[in-house]
Amino acid sequence: MQLLDWTLLDALQAGALFALTVAYGADALARRDRMMGWLSVTCLLVGLRHGALAMEADAALRLDTLERAQSLLVCFGFIALCLAVVRLFPRHLSPRFPLWIALGMIPNFFRNLALPPLHPLDPPLHHAADITYLVGCGALIWATLKARLEGDPMGRRLFLGFLGVALPVVVEIAAESLFNLKIRLSGFSMLILAMAIGTSWQWLVTESLRERLILAEAEADAWEDLVPGGPFRTDRPSEPMEALFGSGWAERVRATDAEDRLVAQDGTPYRLRSHPLPGGHRLGWVERDEETRPGLGGFLAGWTVAIGVDGTVEAARVEAWLRGWGADIEVWGTVPPREGPYPSVLVWAREPSILAVWREDDLLRRRARWIQVGGPQTEGPHARVEPPLTESGLRAALQGLLGQA
Repeated sequence: MQLLDWTLLDALQAGALFALTVAYGADALARRDRMMGWLSVTCLLVGLRHGALAMEADAALRLDTLERAQSLLVCFGFIALCLAVVRLFPRHLSPRFPLWIALGMIPNFFRNLALPPLHPLDPPLHHAADITYLVGCGALIWATLKARLEGDPMGRRLFLGFLGVALPVVVEIAAESLFNLKIRLSGFSMLILAMAIGTSWQWLVTESLRERLILAEAEADAWEDLVPGGPFRTDRPSEPMEALFGSGWAERVRATDAEDRLVAQDGTPYRLRSHPLPGGHRLGWVERDEETRPGLGGFLAGWTVAIGVDGTVEAARVEAWLRGWGADIEVWGTVPPREGPYPSVLVWAREPSILAVWREDDLLRRRARWIQVGGPQTEGPHARVEPPLTESGLRAALQGLLGQA
């Protein structure tokens, strides 16, 4: 006996569940979320069940075939729902709970796959499967209640939903078992439950991300207070960095190696500690170079070094290295001075012929040691360094040259 013509309602339930299948399935694939994946499978199976029920009006299809198909689909859908809920409440439901439900559904599998229509064992096996549904619903409600009593946010949000969804399932089972009435409300129940679980899960994920963001920001603030120098990000303004290195400090930092030196506007060298960020920006801090602190002279302490290097950035790099080693710096232009006082060492990265004014042994008389960087091979330099000029290469040349003094 059928109470109403449920074809239209079955079709509506199937369409709504298919829409949730697509939405939750896409979200599960995008975030690799297994709970949402099982929920999507649940909506798909229950939607197929109501799609099969909506086709009962087609005379070309056997009713007993449709009945068996919808029974198996709702059975697998319930198992998929249990797999999803186990991931919602892992502390309150055993991971084997879906397996127990599947074992309880063996009578339903047997009657739909092995028994012919109107077999005497069909009703008792059907009732055994109904008991499994009722026990499963009761277990889900009990687990949700325990989670609610323990303060679990998902338990608080879903307890009334599970309780409300279980009622139509009980009514449908009781009506069919006791009065042979078909009241197909489980699709609407599944639709409401899936929407409640999906929105609650998204809320939980959002809240979790928000809490992690707050903790990360608090940790970042704490680290900013703990780092030895002034922290900076090149994509954000920094008054301390601008006071030290000028308004173009961000470009200088991005053009400098992560562990290189920067020379402040007052000539004080600082050691750069930075890490690259997306977009070409850098995050880090600067600290006063230990080799140039008062009382901590470098190996060039007391020496005057002149530099003739093309390019502002390259000259600043070389100057930062030399100041870090304790040297006093003289920056020369394209033509060396003809009158003293003269430096102890000259680092020259321009054309060697420019220093023709220093030929005829004048260089020896002036006691300046000449390090030539690149350029053609000529007489005159005391040492030669091939480009590109590196900190270690220049340091080795200077130490070797000054060790001969």
